[in-house]
Amino acid sequence: MTEAERLSDALQGLFSNPEHGWFTPISVAIAGLTAAQAATVPAPRFNSVWAVVNHVRFWHELTLLRLRGISANAKELWADNGWPPAGDPTDERAWERDCQRLLGANKELAAEVAKLSDEQLGEPIAPGRARRYQVIQGLIAHNSYHTNEVISIRHMLGLWLERT
Repeated sequence: MTEAERLSDALQGLFSNPEHGWFTPISVAIAGLTAAQAATVPAPRFNSVWAVVNHVRFWHELTLLRLRGISANAKELWADNGWPPAGDPTDERAWERDCQRLLGANKELAAEVAKLSDEQLGEPIAPGRARRYQVIQGLIAHNSYHTNEVISIRHMLGLWLERT
């Protein structure tokens, strides 16, 4: 297995495969929530689960574009601060679409990462930016942080998971 394939496996497996690792992936953490639950902010200065889902998806999409050599910035992706707005708490279809878009973005990014050579992994993702492997490792850490945030928000709302 190449280094790119290992990074790809970690990027997707730890994100969406409940059997991949020893902790709860975001796919499990968001499962079963209604749009209203996902849109609820548990306390001042906290995020909603939906906001976190859109934020994590945003960074997957932006990273994918950059890996493909496409110049993109946050404003072009409708999130000049990296936090696209959460959706309407009464719109179940929009919540499901955003969840699927998140998982799809992760899958697409992991597939792109798997194709990189060792040389490409060591190159900057864009001029003046971190190396590709550093960005990918950072995104894996970012995913882990926000998965924990989703679990914490659920717990604050009394929506406990069986496995955390």
